[in-house]
Amino acid sequence: MSELGSALDELTGLDLDELADGPLLELVGELVTAANRVAAALTTAVRAADRREAHRRDGAVSMRAWLRGQCRLAPSDAAAIVSTGRRLAGMPATAAAFAAGEITAAHARVITKAMTPRRVAKAAEAGIDHTVTDRILAELARRTGPGETAQGVARWVAGVDPDGTLDDAADTRRRLSLAAGTDGRVHLRGELDAVGGEVVRTALTALMNGDRPAGDLRGHAERQADALVALARGALDGGALPAVRGERAHVRVTIDWQALCAARGTPGVAGGELGWAGPINPETARRLACDAQVVRIITGPDGLPLDVGRAQRTATAAIRRAVELRDGHCVFAGCDAPPEWCDVHHVIHWAFGGPTSCDNGALLCERHHTACHEGGFSVSRDPRTSTWHTRRPDGSEVRPPLPHLRI
Repeated sequence: MSELGSALDELTGLDLDELADGPLLELVGELVTAANRVAAALTTAVRAADRREAHRRDGAVSMRAWLRGQCRLAPSDAAAIVSTGRRLAGMPATAAAFAAGEITAAHARVITKAMTPRRVAKAAEAGIDHTVTDRILAELARRTGPGETAQGVARWVAGVDPDGTLDDAADTRRRLSLAAGTDGRVHLRGELDAVGGEVVRTALTALMNGDRPAGDLRGHAERQADALVALARGALDGGALPAVRGERAHVRVTIDWQALCAARGTPGVAGGELGWAGPINPETARRLACDAQVVRIITGPDGLPLDVGRAQRTATAAIRRAVELRDGHCVFAGCDAPPEWCDVHHVIHWAFGGPTSCDNGALLCERHHTACHEGGFSVSRDPRTSTWHTRRPDGSEVRPPLPHLRI
C-alpha cells in the first residue's frame, strides 16, 4: 500500500504540460487500467467485509449503509459495489478481467446485474453452463463498451428466457432516491415496475393536461416535474398523508426574522433553510412564509432553547423541533436518517437524572436508538464545536475516514 501511495504522490508532482501527446495518451490509458484494478480491489474488499458482516463493528445495518455513511458514497454506488461483489464470487472470468483492469466497473455491473441466480438456474435447465456464459461475456466486455456489452447480455437473457423479460416483470420492487446538489437543486433518480409506473404516469398526465394555460411555453419534462410537485403538495394540503411522530406531515422552513422583514435586495441578509434540501435565498424564504404557519422558538444566550427540566420525561413538540433543527439527521456516526425517522434520545438517561432538554437531547433513528440503549453504544456532543461523537461499547470512537487520507 505504501508503494501505491508513493506512486500517486509521484504522479501528483508530474508536470503534464511537459509530456508530448503520445506519452500523455499512454499515461491516460495506464491510469484507466489502474483505476479499473483499484475498483476491482475495492469490490473484492467490500465483498469480504460484507461476508464477515464487519459493518456491525460500527453499528451499521449493512455494508451498503456503512459505505454510505462512512465513505459518503451515493446509495446507488454503494448498492452496486455490494451486489457486484456478491455475484462476481461465482463468475471467475469476469472477476479476472476486472481485476486485471481490462474491463470497467460498469462492464462488471452490466454482466452481474443480468446474471441473477434465477437466470443462471434457468440456463442450467436448458443445458447452458453459466461458466461458459461468464467467459463469453467477459471476452465481449474486453472488446466493447458497456452499452454494447449490455446488448450482448440482453441477447443472452432472451435466449435463457423465451419471453425475454419475465424476470424483469417479476421484479415489482420500486426505488427512488432524492439528493440535494451543491447547486441548490434536488436530483431524482429511480425506477418503477410496469404497474407502478403506469399509476404515476396516469396521475401526472392528468395534472399536466388538466391545467395547461394558454401560451404555456414549458416543455414536456418541465410540465411533468411541475405536476409531480403539485401532486405532492395536494397530498400535504389535503391531509391525506399519515401523521409522522404524532405530527401532521409538513414542509419545514427555517427563516431568519431579519430576512423575513428586510427589504428586497438588502445586502448581508441571510435567507432561509429547508429542513432537508438546505439553504434558500431570502426571496424564496419570504415566498414560502406567505402561506405558512409561523412557529417561534425562544432560545437562550447559547442558542439552545430553554429546557423543561425533569418534570416531563418526553420531549415537547418545541424541544423536538429545536433538536431537529440543530441536528438535521440521526447523529450516530455515519448515519443520515432524516428527522421523521428519529426519536429524541436522552444523552444522560432521564432515570439517571438527565433533564428533558435540547442540550441533553440527541436525534437518533430507531436502529441506533436501540444500539445506544441495548447495544452499549453512546453518543455525546462537544459543546464547544457542536460536534457529535459516537463510541463503541469498549469506549473507542467510531470515526468516519478522512477525505484525503494518505495511503
